Amino acid sequence: MKLLIGYDGSASADAIVDDLKHAGLPRDSEALVVTVGDLIMSNPPLREMAAQVFPSGGAAVRLKESMTHGERVIHESEAFAAHAAERLRLEFPEWTVRSETAAGTPAVELMEAANRFDADLIVVGSQGRSMIGRMFLGSVSKQIAEDADCSVRVARPADADHYGSPSRIIVGVNDSPTAVEAILAVGKRVWRDGTEVRLIAVDESIPANRNAPRASLAAEATDSPEQSISSKLSSTLEWGAEELKLIGMKPSIWTIKGDPKRILVSEAKKWNADCIFVGTRSFDNFLEKFRMGSVSTAVATNAHCSVEVVRPQATTLS
Repeated sequence: MKLLIGYDGSASADAIVDDLKHAGLPRDSEALVVTVGDLIMSNPPLREMAAQVFPSGGAAVRLKESMTHGERVIHESEAFAAHAAERLRLEFPEWTVRSETAAGTPAVELMEAANRFDADLIVVGSQGRSMIGRMFLGSVSKQIAEDADCSVRVARPADADHYGSPSRIIVGVNDSPTAVEAILAVGKRVWRDGTEVRLIAVDESIPANRNAPRASLAAEATDSPEQSISSKLSSTLEWGAEELKLIGMKPSIWTIKGDPKRILVSEAKKWNADCIFVGTRSFDNFLEKFRMGSVSTAVATNAHCSVEVVRPQATTLS
């Protein structure tokens, strides 16, 4: 498996290494650590230049300061990337790990590096170092979760009480092929014995019983458009539970009525889940994306735990 890890030296980025120890990743993984120096948003001299009128001859001095700052940013980026790569080598001695740096807009540079690397998964922290950068450019993790060509893991610190214990994983399931991809992404990993998986179907057309984890969706089918949706969900849930059980996991099926963006986040919080896996859908145009929003992006942004946004590039169960 090929991982691109975006590292910026923040506390959020430092949580990535600890999170990856609980992500079930294969021993033969290959990791590329990339640190992006954002020369614009991290540059106090440039912001000062934009906020004042220079006296005569002052522009040349300010330009020199900016160039010096740029050199510092690149040097700092190289140090960050090397530090993260060394931590990964210590924690995952069987991995092949290397690092590189870039200069530019972090989200764009990380996605371009992932494409060059042919990454299966981009891993980023939930927040970056620069509050000003987030104000102007939005969350780097949110943009990558929305726009990357491959799967994306937004890493958050693991619950200390779960260290050394089997993981708790939630998979968001709907009637689309992306739900199958999310289940397959979980199934291809290597988990501790006893790892629990909740396959949660959330759809407003489905009457759900929160107290009956394996409630039959087929029993609710009628001669309405909801029948096909219910049938697809039932088949996906039953298939997913059987596949995950075969590889030693402890799956359960839950059906809940409500808004998936809210339900998946709230259920993960109540169950103290370690990670949510969710497929992502594509939108025909920007207006549809703006109006409807993306469940996967909302979950990745608001969950208390790590979230993997799964795209079809993920490999299947062997």
